[in-house]
Amino acid sequence: MAKHPPARTGREAALRALCRVERDSAFLNLALPPFLHALEQPERALAQELATGVLRRLNTLDWSLALFLKRPLEGLTSWIRNLLRLGAYQIIYLERIPDHAAVDETVRLAHRYGHRGVAGLVNAVLRRLAAAGEKLPWPDPERQPLEYLVLQRSHPRWLMERWSRRFGAAEASALGEANNIPPPLALRPNSLRIAPAALIEKFSAAGIAAAESPRLPGIVLAQAQGAVSALPGYREGLFSVQGESSALVAPLLQPQPGEQIVDLCSAPGGKSTHLAELMGNRGIVTAVDLHPHRLRLVERAAERLGLTAINTVALDGRDIGAAGLLPPHKILVDAPCSGLGVIRRLPELKWRRSSADLESMPRLQLALLRAAAELLRPGGLLLYSVCTTEPEETVAVADAFAAADPRFTARPFERFLPPGLQGAVTAPGRLFLYPHRHRLDGFFIALWHKS
Repeated sequence: MAKHPPARTGREAALRALCRVERDSAFLNLALPPFLHALEQPERALAQELATGVLRRLNTLDWSLALFLKRPLEGLTSWIRNLLRLGAYQIIYLERIPDHAAVDETVRLAHRYGHRGVAGLVNAVLRRLAAAGEKLPWPDPERQPLEYLVLQRSHPRWLMERWSRRFGAAEASALGEANNIPPPLALRPNSLRIAPAALIEKFSAAGIAAAESPRLPGIVLAQAQGAVSALPGYREGLFSVQGESSALVAPLLQPQPGEQIVDLCSAPGGKSTHLAELMGNRGIVTAVDLHPHRLRLVERAAERLGLTAINTVALDGRDIGAAGLLPPHKILVDAPCSGLGVIRRLPELKWRRSSADLESMPRLQLALLRAAAELLRPGGLLLYSVCTTEPEETVAVADAFAAADPRFTARPFERFLPPGLQGAVTAPGRLFLYPHRHRLDGFFIALWHKS
């Protein structure tokens, strides 16, 4: 990618981040912040909205642009593709921005990132799209229900087809739409340093609206944008960023001071640090991860939060038996997965995943559970969690593990759940969360006791 001076506008920052996401398979939450430093807050917010919106509606935007292009979108450069997508997103989805402003500002960018012919192409295509207005030839919902869902809900065909078979078209549509609603910024107060009410007050004093989550008491939802590190209290270790569904996991193990607990797939450390906080920083949390550079994220998080109970081990979790650890009281297997439950946070995932991932992931997940089962001491607890909604990675893995190892029995945990989430328990010791049903990230949790 060519080098350019700092981004002057939110649109330019969004363009450069989108090109990086496309070129490097980066995630937007890491690709965008470097381009925001020179911008004022309104432009930062616009950059976030535009870049996220383009990734969220990618297939629909490409379909609409193809109607007015004389050659395939894939044949254009990354700069031109994403310029067109930025303009199309504003025209189709942002009513507050007049069409002429969307076109003019995108053409202005095209002059900076291409020659006169590029600007002419962008101008012609976007003006035709704006003129079409509501007359775009959307698929007929009665005769082409799947094609209609794919474009209206902006999801891959294979995924909408899968959900339609599983839930029916109406619920598949609701799930797709829920994935297009940006989630709030969820913060987990460091219980060793601050109470939720005090953190809310600190944010309010800084002019940032914040309130306790109505679904998960103790979690703070903040209306804030930009770098998390710039939020009040972050550098002092007063909170961690953690989604509400993710914050449910550690408490279900009921960690106690003095226990030994293993987090088998720990990076970047959200659940490891949560365990240590719940233990009062007394005991040992062994944070295991395959990649040393990712373990450094765990170590930095522990240092920022003032947690000394966390030890890190660089190892493939499937080989944990060779690490020489004493059998722990409890093990968390927050396994690698497709991530299809957190599309609303990471819209890139839905374009990068395929049905093949749902065939390969369960083998790894089951192997991690079996390794943890051998290490765990008798009488201990084993918790399995994944941020996905797909049966192959959730109930199928849990069923296969339980059927193969009679030492493990389900451990009910309803009494540890907020009242509003007790209905998400699908069987003793199992919880299934869906974005469209619970307004939370899609998650599956299973808990067993080793006899």
